[in-house]
Amino acid sequence: RVFARFLIPIASRWPAPALAFALVFGGQAAAGPVDELCGVLAHQAERAEGIPRGLVHAVALAESGRWLAEERATRPWPWTVTSGSDSFYLPSKSAAMRKIHELRTEGRSNIDVGCMQVNLGYHGHAFASVAEALEPASNVAYAARFLRQLQEETQSWERATARYHSRHPARGRAYREKVFRWWNQLLDRPLARLPAIRLAGAPPAAGAATSEPEPKGPAR
Repeated sequence: RVFARFLIPIASRWPAPALAFALVFGGQAAAGPVDELCGVLAHQAERAEGIPRGLVHAVALAESGRWLAEERATRPWPWTVTSGSDSFYLPSKSAAMRKIHELRTEGRSNIDVGCMQVNLGYHGHAFASVAEALEPASNVAYAARFLRQLQEETQSWERATARYHSRHPARGRAYREKVFRWWNQLLDRPLARLPAIRLAGAPPAAGAATSEPEPKGPAR
């Protein structure tokens, strides 16, 4: 989960129009294929923040990965809520919001939300509301910027990935190994065409596969 001793104000790291952006897939606003949402946003965030291809997506898989039997695949799930050892994969944002309210009513404060499992206790004040923290666009954008800041701090993607979860050496190392297993799987896949997406009010962006160089493996 995302822990830190500092916060990154959203407005300082993401263009203002993106704060309220609604995804459009195939002409339908807001949702589209939910199972693809976190991955598409992770890809965008990697390019925006200069993060090696696949790393944010791998973190999302480690954080909120959900096995989808009909696809025979694990996908990061945007409506994931975790508190301690209890993880909940909810069917919608409204259901996830209700679960967060329920957990808080029970007196729980250690709650992780969204694609990237951003911890509300450590990072909640970086968002205007719990709803914004859960929103896939702002959740992924914040987590990607946080990962980038950790890389600048440690001068290593390996150490940054570990610290995304914990500054405790053993816990961070185990987490990094989990993320890198997902990362290697992602890098072994051919580049797929992404769904056509756009910011609300902006012209559609082509979903063609990127022509960026293929990484040889997890960058350190």
